[in-house]
Amino acid sequence: MGRRLAVATGVVAAVLYANFVLAWSDGPRGTWLDVVSDLEAVGEPDAYLLRITDLVCVVLVLALLPAARRHLRRGWAREASTWLTVVFCAGAAVAAIVPKPGVDGATAAPGPGPSTPVHDTASVISAVALFLGVAAAWLALDPRLWSTLRRVALVVVLGGGIGASLAFAWFDRTGEPWWAAGVTQRIHIVSISTWLVALGVLAAGRERRTEEEAGA
Repeated sequence: MGRRLAVATGVVAAVLYANFVLAWSDGPRGTWLDVVSDLEAVGEPDAYLLRITDLVCVVLVLALLPAARRHLRRGWAREASTWLTVVFCAGAAVAAIVPKPGVDGATAAPGPGPSTPVHDTASVISAVALFLGVAAAWLALDPRLWSTLRRVALVVVLGGGIGASLAFAWFDRTGEPWWAAGVTQRIHIVSISTWLVALGVLAAGRERRTEEEAGA
């Protein structure tokens, strides 16, 4: 995979994963601050767009993985990072294929909508696998060649994987204030998108090349 193509693929995958920026239509939920899964629910006007972009994102991430894997140090951490990212993709695909049920527009109110165990379980497994994969990548990245990406990985794990995820889980459970779950979930999503850009850079080998040239 060419360097520019790899970086561009990571950027496109990141934008598609943060596809809530595309959901501006007025549907039964009535607000774009709702949890993204509610915007992808059956009957929502942007549901098919969001679910299709999720699936395209999965394909792009899988396309990046072989090249990204080559730039990680050999060992269990490299294998863990690679396969956990595959699990992230599988979970995201299942969550897109099995959406949440719709809500009655006449009775819909801000806050969490009806759910389904398959969708929720796939979403949780996908997110957990991604952040564990990022942590494994942090271990597998050579600090002499990938210092910037290691810092990005650390911020993603601590800020998105722990901070935003715990905040989203709390607000999604309590439902108060109604907008907090949607906001914290978007921070969580953006942190994952940040790593997808980093994955494109890793696949391109850009930082490795820069360090080698600097030491030449």
